[in-house]
Amino acid sequence: MNKLLFNTLSLSVIALSTAPVLSNQPIPTQPKQPQSFISWISQAIFKKEPPIRPHKGGSRPTVGNPNDICMISPDEPKTTRVVWSDRPLFIWQGQVNKIVVLKNTRKKWTQPVTETQNISTYTADEPLQPGETYEWRVFFEDSLSLSVNFQVMEAQQRDRITADLQNLEKQLKAENKDPEAIALAKAKYFAENQLWSDALQQAYSVQFRSDELQKMIKNIDNLCNVPK
Repeated sequence: MNKLLFNTLSLSVIALSTAPVLSNQPIPTQPKQPQSFISWISQAIFKKEPPIRPHKGGSRPTVGNPNDICMISPDEPKTTRVVWSDRPLFIWQGQVNKIVVLKNTRKKWTQPVTETQNISTYTADEPLQPGETYEWRVFFEDSLSLSVNFQVMEAQQRDRITADLQNLEKQLKAENKDPEAIALAKAKYFAENQLWSDALQQAYSVQFRSDELQKMIKNIDNLCNVPK
């Protein structure tokens, strides 16, 4: 078995060796897809089709090389991507000069980015609101951009997930698990509920101390090599 995959899966199994008792109520998310988080890791490593659909350039003017820009998360599936986080992490590939979040064409947040930057967390004073749909836009020229819509999940569903995550973290801390193991456990929880953007946000939420996890994050770029 590929050593990277084996080590990554081992960390996930260790972090989740004792699963907490979570909410018994079903969590309605997006339509179920067949991939589990473990298979997604495998697919990301081996460059197979992942359960997310990054939005790539190609339908816009060629000035600024839009074909080189890929909006990884939130991504663009057939239906609007739903996220749990009210301060989501934006991940892209390619050279852009700023990212913007809009609500009904009105700017909620603008963040200039460096030429080499490819992640940024929503940092406005007010969090995004449950149940609302927003537009994430990346600018590669002053007036040229690409965009993806996403929705923050409804409050009742979001509160249930928040309680589950608190219980999960409490148990893992009682077992003296480190922040990396806790983040991996949360990422698996999100992925099992088809919340892929939140799973990725957890993957980026800790300082990675192992070469294996560094390589796993680096392999996320391979998502942009998958044709839509």
